[in-house]
Amino acid sequence: MTTTPTATTSEAPKRSTRRISWDILRVFAVFAVVVEHITHQSQINHPELAGYPFALPLQFGASSMLVISAFFVCVTIGRRRWLWNRLARLVPAYLVAVLATYVISRIAVTVFNGHTYADGSWLFGIPVSGVPTPYPWYLPTAHDLLGNLLMIQAWSPSFHWIDASYWTLPVQIIAFACAAFLFGRRWLTARNAPVWLWSLVIVPVVLRFTLRTDDAPQWIKSVFDGLALHRVHLFGVGIAIWLWSTGRMRGWHLGLYIAAALVAQDAHAYFADTPSTIAFGVVLLLVCAAAGGPDWDIAIVRRMAPAITWLAGISFGVYLVHQELGFILARSLLDIGATPLERFAASFTLAVVLGWLLTKLVERPAHRLLTQSQAGRFGRSPASPVPSPRPISQASTVGAGPPTSGESLAAASSQSR
Repeated sequence: MTTTPTATTSEAPKRSTRRISWDILRVFAVFAVVVEHITHQSQINHPELAGYPFALPLQFGASSMLVISAFFVCVTIGRRRWLWNRLARLVPAYLVAVLATYVISRIAVTVFNGHTYADGSWLFGIPVSGVPTPYPWYLPTAHDLLGNLLMIQAWSPSFHWIDASYWTLPVQIIAFACAAFLFGRRWLTARNAPVWLWSLVIVPVVLRFTLRTDDAPQWIKSVFDGLALHRVHLFGVGIAIWLWSTGRMRGWHLGLYIAAALVAQDAHAYFADTPSTIAFGVVLLLVCAAAGGPDWDIAIVRRMAPAITWLAGISFGVYLVHQELGFILARSLLDIGATPLERFAASFTLAVVLGWLLTKLVERPAHRLLTQSQAGRFGRSPASPVPSPRPISQASTVGAGPPTSGESLAAASSQSR
């Protein structure tokens, strides 16, 4: 992660607080999602895409990303215009990715299913015919597009996810808004933090098995799923690791909390994917090592640092474009006789290339434009006119000493920078 240099004296050289360990974790989490979707999820959604030389069925990458994101919320939340800065980095790239995926999906599915349209409107029209196929693809509609642009897909079963990977964006934005709300009112203090954290684990599980059952009214399902209550424990884990790394939580308490969160995660899935939960637990140990231990700045990592840093910088863009567009590419290659290995290599490469383009052409320019405009409204210039290349979930520094008794977590977070 890129950091702002500091100096102890006016004569001292600038010293970077960059830690490569967080870049490694970010890249590992994102590309675990990419590989899992290419080799495993693709054949669930589209059985004709089976046959890859290997498959990664463990689903832990997206959960790891949310934990890391929550950790760095604690590090960065005291900064000026924190919430606006986050939204300016996330939302424009997301909106462009939704629009691009919708248009490409409409074109591709029209070809795959042999659709024809009465009014000739392939972009929004309803098909009147198609070619019979054993594996028809879903054709996204204008209704789906609106729901995805507004990020309300989880609130109603009438919306279809244009790309199923998008589920993390509404979750993060809700979490960021809640964090900003609590921070501004100093409601989260060192004394009541354990109550807040444990409620994030216990309350959703209780609601899952008492109210949000399979036969529950739709409005209950909509509220539970729309607020992503089955995921909030992930943010609790990120906060708990930050508290532990800064001396505000005992090691035994963190271990107990992580164990409870893992049980809750498995419970929300009705204990149907325990191997993924175990894999996620292993990743959490690595996150703890990065948060509380020395940086992973060893010789082999140092030689790979430029590539790792570059991939970490485009990881959000990669995440946004890798799944549905990758499936479309894989199906197109299948139709012309490409081997499974060729389809894997092409889908992986596409994710990196499109992720880089989205970052370079949309995410960073939009972030720069929006943050400069916001600063201008208050008669100030941003601290830096060039947006940082680090991912949105990464911060400049991760250290802070324990707070004095009664000091709020919000204030302590502000003082850690």
